[in-house]
Order: sequence, then C-alpha cells, then structure tokens
Amino acid sequence: MKPCYGYFQAKFFYIGFVKLHERFVYIGFHKTLKDFENHLKKNYGDAEFRQDNFREFIRDLEKYLSGEKVEFEYPIELSGTVFQIKVWRKVMEIPYGETRSYRWVAESIGRPRAARPVANALKNNPIVLIVPCHRVIRSDGKVAGSGFGKKVREYLLRLEGAIP
Repeated sequence: MKPCYGYFQAKFFYIGFVKLHERFVYIGFHKTLKDFENHLKKNYGDAEFRQDNFREFIRDLEKYLSGEKVEFEYPIELSGTVFQIKVWRKVMEIPYGETRSYRWVAESIGRPRAARPVANALKNNPIVLIVPCHRVIRSDGKVAGSGFGKKVREYLLRLEGAIP
C-alpha cells in the first residue's frame, strides 16, 4: 500500500500530513507548499495525493486553528530511536493549553540531565500536533526556536491560551 498525503493552508504556514496503512506517519509545518512537496518527494516518493482521506483531521484542524479545544486523537506510527519515542510519548501527555519544560520531560522519562537531548528529539518530531512538541518550553518560561520556527510555536500556544 502506498502512503497518501494531504495538506492544509493555515494562517502563515502549511500543515502537511502523510498516512500509511491508515496511521499518520507524518504531520509537519512548512513555510510553503513547495517545502512540503520537497519533503514528500525526499521521504515518501510514491505517495498519492488523497485529501479526502483526511476530512476528519482537516475538520479538527479548522476547529483548532479557530481557537477551539481539540484533542488530536488519531492512530499514529512513530519511527525513531528508543529515546526519541520515549520523549514523544511523554509529550503526548501534556494537556491542551498547558506547557512543560524540557527539564520536566527529561526528568519524567528518568533522564534528568537530558534536557538538551530532549530538545533535539522534539526538533525531529515527525508528528506535530498529535505529539504536541510546541507545548514544551524553556525552564524560564520562554518559547525556544524549533524545527518549524518560534513564530508557529508561539501562535499555537496563544491559540491554546498557554501564553499571553
């Protein structure tokens, strides 16, 4: 079975998504549609455009991006190192509208000195929103940059009411 993909144009970025065997294997933020297409070509060369396979997810995205509380509960398939998967699963426990620190994540997975490796794992998060890495901030309460940009993270945290 070939992977299928779709995308959603948000306020100032695109959200691209890919499913394989009815499970999300990728959800990512991109500055342009071309960026997402390049990512697709590189990682999922034979993926088919099937926007209709994502109707419910797109409906949830629209609600979420209009400020409604949405829990993105969809089947996923995480692919990464044991450490990365442990980090991503822990981050999935952070409730909507709340934040935790990199240090909190590190301590919660039994690696109290691994705040920087936690940040690196989150930078490589393949399934944003379902694995809400935007909810992980610095210990001083500041939003750090990330793989998809500080502007997007702050935008999402404001939507959720987690930061002013």
